[in-house]
Amino acid sequence: MASPFDADGPLGAEHAPPSKTFTVEEANRLLPTIDRIFHEMDNRNVRLQEVNDLIQDLEAYWGDRLASPDLTDRERYLRLLRERDDLDASLEEDLQRIRALGVLLKDYTTGLVDFSGYLDGELVFLCWQRGETEIKFYHSLEGGYAGRRPLEKIPQK
Repeated sequence: MASPFDADGPLGAEHAPPSKTFTVEEANRLLPTIDRIFHEMDNRNVRLQEVNDLIQDLEAYWGDRLASPDLTDRERYLRLLRERDDLDASLEEDLQRIRALGVLLKDYTTGLVDFSGYLDGELVFLCWQRGETEIKFYHSLEGGYAGRRPLEKIPQK
């Protein structure tokens, strides 16, 4: 039987065996850090949308004339492009910060993360979604959000 982490396994090639496993307590201790990073990402995403809207407005209004060095809005346009690139880079750094904690970020927009952990000796994903106060669910490695089950036992190792 193929491992869920094998390239041919159900999780696909982008998944590797967990670099870290968590108990429920360890995972719960990380939740404030993850939530804080999500909050920072929220702020960056709001500003990124604003910047993208401004860029699109300038492109729609000026079109090819934005390439002209004499255009008064050109400097503003270039500044917005740099800000967009900086925001994109900061968001990527935020994602790396989350990954560096040893968790799997499933969906930033819903704030869904999985922690590898053991339940009754079986490797599972301890599942948390933003807004939940603690880890309350798990699912099999092959399952996803739809396969979440209430966590009744606390994994010991």
